[in-house]
Amino acid sequence: MGKRFQIPGCNRRGFTLVELVVSIVVGSIISGIAAVLIMSAAKQRAEVSARSELIDQGSAAMECILRYVREISQDECPSAGTPCLNGNAQVSTASATDLRFDIYGIRLSSGEIQITRDTGTTWNTLAKGVTGLTFTYFDRTSTTLAPLPLSATNREDIRRILIQIDMSSGGEAVRLRTSIFLRNFMNEVMNAP
Repeated sequence: MGKRFQIPGCNRRGFTLVELVVSIVVGSIISGIAAVLIMSAAKQRAEVSARSELIDQGSAAMECILRYVREISQDECPSAGTPCLNGNAQVSTASATDLRFDIYGIRLSSGEIQITRDTGTTWNTLAKGVTGLTFTYFDRTSTTLAPLPLSATNREDIRRILIQIDMSSGGEAVRLRTSIFLRNFMNEVMNAP
């Protein structure tokens, strides 16, 4: 048996040295486990926060892109009445990372999604931390139009555009995808063979 420590003038028993060491070791283990749990929770919170921020930023950019893309205009068929269901989409550039129509344009440049509303004079940033922006184009029968960039004839046949945004920040990565039919061609698409 180990020697017990006692406070002078007290008749109570004290801890043995072994009991004291065991208590310190058990306390240290419990503190270590608590610290690991707290660190893990903090890391998960940071990851969730970074992912949520990416999704919010990407979703806002996607919503803006969709607002403009769905309104791509068509020319009217010279021999048909209005609305002309088989008109040509008015798209001037259609590549994998650059889409331009009317006075608008959307592109990927230096890790940013940018938009212009003045035929490319000024470009405004929609989203940063973008690792990829991909446009895929489809005709009225949902056949993929290729090769990119599209020729003038293929650009006129665009009826649906698939948009994919890849983003990363803080070790987190997200991918957002959506597909949109051009509003001016909805009747044509609905009546496609």
